[in-house]
Order: sequence, then structure tokens, then C-alpha cells
Amino acid sequence: MYQLTFINQKMSICVNGGTLADASSKAGFPLDLVCGGKGTCGKCSVTIESNGLKRNELACQFEITEDLTIYLDASQFLDQASLLTHHLAPQDVIFNPSISKTHFLHSDMMPETYSDHLKNANAPLLQKFSVIINTTEKDGFTAVYRQSQIIDFQKGDTTDWLFGGAIDIGTTSVVLYVYDLKTGELIQTESALNKQITFGADVITRILSCQEQDTALTEQNNCIRSTINSLLEKCYVNHPHLRDHLYQLILCGNSTMQHLFFKLNPIALGVFPFSNITQNSILTNNVHCGLDLPDFSTIEFLPLLGGFVGADTTAVLLTLPQDEKKYLMIDLGTNGEIAVGNTQQFYTASTACGPALEGANIECGMRASEGAIEKITLANDVISFKVIGDTQPIGLCGSAIVDAVAILRSIEIIDETGYLLTPDEYRKKRPDSQLFSQLTLLETDDVVFYFSNETVPVYISQKDIRQIQLAKSSIYSGCLTLLKECDLVLDDIDALVLAGAFGNFIDIENALAIGLLPLIPKEKIISIGNGAGHGVQLCLLNQHENQRTQSIQSHTKQVNLADSADFMEAYIMNMNFN
Repeated sequence: MYQLTFINQKMSICVNGGTLADASSKAGFPLDLVCGGKGTCGKCSVTIESNGLKRNELACQFEITEDLTIYLDASQFLDQASLLTHHLAPQDVIFNPSISKTHFLHSDMMPETYSDHLKNANAPLLQKFSVIINTTEKDGFTAVYRQSQIIDFQKGDTTDWLFGGAIDIGTTSVVLYVYDLKTGELIQTESALNKQITFGADVITRILSCQEQDTALTEQNNCIRSTINSLLEKCYVNHPHLRDHLYQLILCGNSTMQHLFFKLNPIALGVFPFSNITQNSILTNNVHCGLDLPDFSTIEFLPLLGGFVGADTTAVLLTLPQDEKKYLMIDLGTNGEIAVGNTQQFYTASTACGPALEGANIECGMRASEGAIEKITLANDVISFKVIGDTQPIGLCGSAIVDAVAILRSIEIIDETGYLLTPDEYRKKRPDSQLFSQLTLLETDDVVFYFSNETVPVYISQKDIRQIQLAKSSIYSGCLTLLKECDLVLDDIDALVLAGAFGNFIDIENALAIGLLPLIPKEKIISIGNGAGHGVQLCLLNQHENQRTQSIQSHTKQVNLADSADFMEAYIMNMNFN
């Protein structure tokens, strides 16, 4: 056994060996393994000490063979990110949940009527009923219904307590909204980073882990269940009745999140033609899901739209007005989902964009947590920035990366091809500017632009800019391809709807300037925040809204961009900056 001392967290644990990343996770400090633990991204570099000597090691690669002291900063593990839970105020929705309760006295339910009430009941529910009906008399019992079907029984009169939850399972974060289903009141919102992040920042990395490791599917399923249970536990502290009376969870998430939640092998999603096990909504009870809920609580995952276009997109589309206007919806998260049309007909597609835009694959990139530069501005030849937590900067989050590229492009430190000028080149081009002093030509011939060069250098490199070009061209070209599929042009679009965390925080003008978003008038662009979270709440509060997701699925056509010559041509043509 080896003793590991997490000096900054004032904790020690003992392990038999394994990687430092595994040990950190066991201690309660899971690291951000952007590359899925392959040792290629360098994001899990940790300072360790043994035999009086300090050194840095990649936690995902370092095997523990001795006692260690570990110097883990709070920004390095997964409890610190700023998570988006809000959205535009919900439209008026008629409160009509599918879950209800009815109290019965024994005299209300006679043996000759048992069959009428228990129609379609499964064996475990019949067993529970047989105990309750034969052991309780004075206070009777309560039947819990989903629509007209009894799903559970409780002793006594519990009709005062009935709750439900709506969950948006994101690749990066998970958000839980808990409602009182007697009144329609939102009683608590909780969010956390998805613990599956230790398997990689993007869905492809997580799918590959299931292909390469026999235990990965089970472990990732455990991760998402653990994440949700931790959110539920926070709610139970404030609302003790929740634990025994939370009878409905409705979930949305992308296709990979659906597979991993239900422990469906996702390997087919990682290869052409990117097939789901099922695109239909999945309705089951908690006996099969293992969450900290009553066994017979109903758990429903909204329908997928095809390939990598998941139920989170279904939920976003549910929030759009039911009119004949033409909408272009872009959900900028770890993956980019795009939709064009309206409720009569949507065309959808998914395109890889998020890891770079959320700080992954960027040398100084990080999530939106304390120490991240979140906003960059330029005035009078001086670049300024705002840091989350008003502390010393240690990296750039996605919104700042967009700002950085847009500003450096506007003053020609970056040219239209994405080339980052050397200090001498920029001094010759702009002799009146002092910003050349923030450019450095490294011994490796790489060029970087420093925003801060204090305790932790924060900069953007040529390689980073190339990553942004790939991401922005992917989104822009995906939009153009879908428009072409619909026989539309940009001028036909009535509104561009931005959903998701990244879409909520970016500077719209800077996103337009670098070609991340199509050139649509700014007054037509609407940021709706966590649209998926909004949509899944509507499904919880009104069963007819939930049923409408089936209609959205049937009226949606998925376009596979990887198989589109139009997309590949546009992708190459739109790589440069405006």
C-alpha cells in the first residue's frame, strides 16, 4: 500500500497502485482528462513530491510505486467550472403533469375491482399491492399514477407529496431541475460536471474507451449515475420528503449520453453510418436504473433525432415557437448541433466543434472556472481582460478564445489565412503599435501571443488558431449545408437561435467577425441559454409537450455531414477568416 497526501486538500488516502489519475478520482478529485487518458493533451499535469524532490507528471500516465505528496490546485479537478443552468423565461405552459396520486380507503377498492385498477401491472407491483391491501386498513393507501396507469402504492395518505425532476445530461455538465408536481413550483436547481469527463472531453473519446476497455461502459454508466445521485442528494437535504416521493425523471442528452445512461454499447455510434441502438424515447422505471429514487419511479429519456443529433436537440426544438417562421438553431456545446426549419419540418446535423471552443485542445485552454480569462477587449492599443474570480489568470476559456482570435484578427496580428505574425513582421506592418512586444518567437519557431506572462503564462499559439479555424469552419459550413438541403439562403432565415453554454457566453459580434456564426443581422440573433434544460422541463410540466417530442422526431430529417460533398467543399472554403 502507498500513502498519497493531497497537501492542498488536507487529505490522505492509501492505494495499491494504479495511475495518479485513478487515485485522484478515488480521493474525490477527478481530473480533466481531455484526451481520455492517452497522455496527449497534457491537461492533467500535476506537481508531485517524493524523497524531497518535486516534479511534474501526467497523472493519466504516472504509475504509483511509492508514497507521494501531491500538489493539486483547485482549478485542476472537476468541481470548479461555471455551469449554465438558466434559460429565457419559459413560455406560458399549462400545468398538466403525467404523474398524480389518489388516496383510497379499503372500502374504495373491493376485491371484485382489483383487476380494473391493476390492469397491466407487473409482478413486483402486484406483490407490493398484495402486502398493502392485506396489512393496512385505518389510513388506507395511496396509488401513484402515470396517466391512467398505477405505477406504485404507498401506505397511508401521501397525496400531499409528489415531485418530479427534469435532467439535461450534457457531455460536460449535468443540470437537475426539481418540481413540486402538486403545484408546478420549481423548488431546486442543481448542477455538476459530468463525471464521465475522466474518460475524455468529447463523445468520440468516450466511445473509443468503450471499444478499447472492457470495463469502460460499466464505469461510464456508474459515473453518470453517481453524478445524478449527487445532485439528488443535495436536493434531499433541503426537501426531506423528496427521497420517497420523487416519482418522475425526464432526461435529455446527446445520443452518446443516452447510450451510456442506459448502459447501451455505443461503439456503432463511433463509425459510419453512426447508428443508435434506438432513436425512440425510452421509458422504464428506477429498478433498471439504480438511482436514489423509489424503485417504481418512472424514468424517461426523450427521443433522439438521428446519429449524433440527440434528445437535447429535441428538447431545444420543443422551445421554438410553433409558427411558420424559418429558424436556424445552433447549440454550441461540446458538440455542435444545428437545425433549420420549423415544427412542420426540421433538417438537423451534428458537427464536431466543442472541445476547442470549450478550452480543450488549446494550449492554455481551460473550462470556465476560477482563474480563467473569460472576456478580452481592446482599446487604444491596449488589450485588457476579465478573469473569473478576479484572481490571477491561469488560462483561457472558450468565450475568451473567440475574443482573442477576433481581436488579433482585427489588428492584423492574425492574417486572413490564420497565420500568426512574428514580432518583427508585426512591427514592420504596424510600427505605431506596441503590441508586438506581446508576441514571442519561440526556439521551436512557434509564435505565441501573451495575454499574461506572470506566475502562469497565458497565451494563444499558432496551433491554437488552427484548432479554432477547424471548429469555426465546421459550424459555419454545417449551417450552409443544411440551408442548401432546405433550398434556403441566409436571407430566408427569420431568427438565428443560439442555445447551450458556449452560445450563451460568447460575444456575438466577435463570433460573427471570425466566421463562427453565419452572417445574419445581429438583431435576428437570440441567445436562449440552456434551451435543452428549458425543453425537458416543459416535458415534465405538461404531458402534451412531452408527446409533442414524438411529432418533432417524425418531422425531422437528419443530414449526415460526413457523407456530404457540399459540406466538405464548404468546410475547405470557409477555413480562412473574414
